[in-house]
Amino acid sequence: MTIRIVQYLDLTAFAPTAAIAQSEGKASTKDTVVYGTGSAFIHRYQNYFVNETKTRDNNKYGFMPFSTTGSISNLNGDNSLLSITFPNIPVAMRLLEQGNGNRLSRLTLSTVWLNEDLEETTKAYSEYYIGIGSTVSETTIELRFRSAMDSVGSQFPSRRLTRALVGLLPMNADLYLQ
Repeated sequence: MTIRIVQYLDLTAFAPTAAIAQSEGKASTKDTVVYGTGSAFIHRYQNYFVNETKTRDNNKYGFMPFSTTGSISNLNGDNSLLSITFPNIPVAMRLLEQGNGNRLSRLTLSTVWLNEDLEETTKAYSEYYIGIGSTVSETTIELRFRSAMDSVGSQFPSRRLTRALVGLLPMNADLYLQ
């Protein structure tokens, strides 16, 4: 059995100013790059179906070759790091420039399993990240992200720490959920 996955990348990049975003938006948007509000650009790409535009949740995702490295999730839910590597091509360079070097961009990375007919299954997992920087070489562009939530996984219900949950607050960092 062969395991096949497709990853959908929703990257909201913020230009330094709304005026710069508007001028870049007129020159470079296409059907998978949407000019958002203010100084935001929304880039949508998938990395499996070559030269195809896929529709998912009423959004179009164009093909862009990219790979992800780092922890996608872990049991601790801590502030994990993720790197996305693109080839150094004009489209990827534009993504970097529109996002001000990938500073404070927002990323939703959805991983979807495919069946033998290359159709999406119900198995899907989405993670949320914040951009922290980038690296450019002659052949690649690497965008670095950290998880948007620290010490809480995306599937964990949000709760406030109260005495009912943890008892008396200790003098050190040892908390025990009851």
